[in-house]
Amino acid sequence: MARKSAKIAVTYVVTILMTLLIIGGIGYLLLQNILDPKEEDKKRPSIEPIADISSEEYVPSADDSKTALFIFDSEKRLSGCCFLIVRMSADERRLILMPVPANTYAEADGTSDSIYEFYRTGGTANAVKAIETLMNIKIDHYMKLDDKSFGVMMDIFGGVDVDIPYNLMYSNQDTGEETIFREGNIFMTSEDLRKLFTYPLYNSGEEYRAKIMGIALTDLINDNVTSGFSENIGDYFSAIINSSVETNYTAYDYAEQSDTMKYIAESQDRIASLVTVTGSNDENSLFVLDESFKAAIPEWLRIGREDGSAPAPVLN
Repeated sequence: MARKSAKIAVTYVVTILMTLLIIGGIGYLLLQNILDPKEEDKKRPSIEPIADISSEEYVPSADDSKTALFIFDSEKRLSGCCFLIVRMSADERRLILMPVPANTYAEADGTSDSIYEFYRTGGTANAVKAIETLMNIKIDHYMKLDDKSFGVMMDIFGGVDVDIPYNLMYSNQDTGEETIFREGNIFMTSEDLRKLFTYPLYNSGEEYRAKIMGIALTDLINDNVTSGFSENIGDYFSAIINSSVETNYTAYDYAEQSDTMKYIAESQDRIASLVTVTGSNDENSLFVLDESFKAAIPEWLRIGREDGSAPAPVLN
């Protein structure tokens, strides 16, 4: 009886072991197939995500255009200060530069004076208000530069050839600095441009000082904004904002407008155009804009062209 029980027990144990081996073997083969697929499975092409073919190249509209006022305050004198309106015409893929003579006559809040005096007595906010009132435009952003931040901005572009109309010589009694530019074509760096823009003895006064600044800056942009310029716009923005600049232009504004800036910079044409103001000096040596020019300023700056009712003036 004992032998029969032992035989049954052995048979039972062997049966269990065989079952475990069979199940284990099948499980091993399945796991191996999962971890190491068959050669034919390896050859099957993987399914890639479908590319987004609905996206299109970014193209801004006229609504993306902005107007900025740049103030370069180098020294506490009228000829040591420069005012420049820059219009970013998004849909036309260009920048429009309009230098404003510092002695331009303006009225704001019941007061009349030069743009420079509005700025000197009331700061950037007053200069913005005076120019907005004078020209019937809205300034979206302002940027006030001193010598350091001016140098940072100019160095981004490099240098430019400037045609000097006659010998320019000036000894600055306040700083001890000498300005000597001989007549002819001269390559100018940021330091040279600072002296050129603040030279106080031009034969035609403030109107010509503004004009020569506008010509130099227009050429500076057109000569140096090449196909690769847009790739570094973010770095350029950071360099300027982190310098000694005073501005209401924020990182949020940059994020909102950076695509438009890049779109303009990538244009194959000369992107900068110059508009020179016209007018005459009055008995107080203030430069008074022509009424016909003032009336055409929105067209010069490509503002309010939605209905296309008036032909735009030809830019220089």
